[in-house]
Amino acid sequence: MKKILLGLVLTAFALIGCAGTSNDPEALDKALVGFTSCVQGSRWQEALDYVTPDEANQISPDGYEFKPEYQTAARRLPLSTLRKAGLSVDGRGRLVGIKAAMDEANERYVVSEEQAKVGTNLEEMEQKRIQRRLEEGQKILQEEEQEAEQEQQVEVFTNKLTDEEKRKYGSTRDLQAPEEFHDENTEEAEEQIFNGDYESD
Repeated sequence: MKKILLGLVLTAFALIGCAGTSNDPEALDKALVGFTSCVQGSRWQEALDYVTPDEANQISPDGYEFKPEYQTAARRLPLSTLRKAGLSVDGRGRLVGIKAAMDEANERYVVSEEQAKVGTNLEEMEQKRIQRRLEEGQKILQEEEQEAEQEQQVEVFTNKLTDEEKRKYGSTRDLQAPEEFHDENTEEAEEQIFNGDYESD
């Protein structure tokens, strides 16, 4: 009877030891190195051997492959980061808290992506604003050039008077002589005057 009780006590202590956590740095580092090595080699089933059964079931329901999000998270966590994550091992040297560390890594990545999108959107908005300013400036320049051309054309048109307009308004500069008017009677009269044959009544 005593042997049976002693066996039960030892079994209970063993179970408690397996369920509890250990702060053994050497055991923790060994588990972290083994887990990271398996992840880098995509040996997911082997990596599960370094995780407690409860967390392993959540990370890999089929016991063979990590869920896609945990595969990504595990690859994002280098050994140096895991060593600072405050993890521990159970009585059998399996990692406790690795799932929470991977969840946190995924959350940080999502936040970083959102921040990157915000930054990209701000940059796009700034580029669009600059483009609008340039287009507005070009439009103003085109309007000013058109106005200047119109003013120049008006000035040229107003300075070009016909000979008739120059005589009418008294502008004799650059006045061209009127075209000669040929008439036989006029020519005959001019010949009589200049030849002295002009007779007065």
